[in-house]
Amino acid sequence: MHVAADEKSINFISALYRRVQAKDITIPANAKPRLSDADKKPHLVDIPLADVPSGSGSGSSSNTPATLNLTVKNVKASQSAEISVQSSSTIADLKYKVVEAALAPSVGAQRLLLKGKALMDDKLVKDYDALSSGGVLTLMLRGGAPSTPSSIAPSNAPSNASSNTPPPQKIPHVALTSADSDSARTAPDPAVDMHSTTKSDYEATLADSRLWKKLAAFLNAEFKSDEYGKRALETFFLSIKSTLSPSEIARIREEAGFEAM
Repeated sequence: MHVAADEKSINFISALYRRVQAKDITIPANAKPRLSDADKKPHLVDIPLADVPSGSGSGSSSNTPATLNLTVKNVKASQSAEISVQSSSTIADLKYKVVEAALAPSVGAQRLLLKGKALMDDKLVKDYDALSSGGVLTLMLRGGAPSTPSSIAPSNAPSNASSNTPPPQKIPHVALTSADSDSARTAPDPAVDMHSTTKSDYEATLADSRLWKKLAAFLNAEFKSDEYGKRALETFFLSIKSTLSPSEIARIREEAGFEAM
């Protein structure tokens, strides 16, 4: 009898437990746990810590800039120099050292090439992988700048000979280098006078309305359509309009009988 009663009690309790377990537990949003139910001590999770870094200087040495030996070659002047720079230096700093090595007159006149590509002034030397262990750079000079100061020294030597021989026709920047010679400064240049005379005759011919009358008749005869002849005439006129004064433009338009703006 007792065994049957115990089994009934166990079955009843088991069924009640299953019924309670299946029900959802609803906790209100404003519910707060009681302080008495809170844990007295926080739960600590056992996480292994990283090893303390050693005090050796291996880590600090990696941050120290390395000294690189670069060879800079000026192919035109057949000159080269070995320059030492820090890996953290900029390309602009490298150009200053090129000036100190007497390979270039100024920083702005330089163009450094690495395997055919120009180096940027604001980049660091270590930004170029090909220079990490040194390398060879090609130096190009802009505007025909002399590679060394010694190349400009002989320019003062023929100043005495220029007084005995007529000065050759020179381009403007070469004429400025011989400004120290009194004879070169005072001697007349026949080429300039002849050029100005030719240019004056040229402008006078273009400003003559008779030229444009003949040109208009020629173009109208060559083209089948008068419209094409006028278009060609206006094209010629617009190409030389900048050499004419406003009064000459108005006179040509009126006397030649065409409108070209």
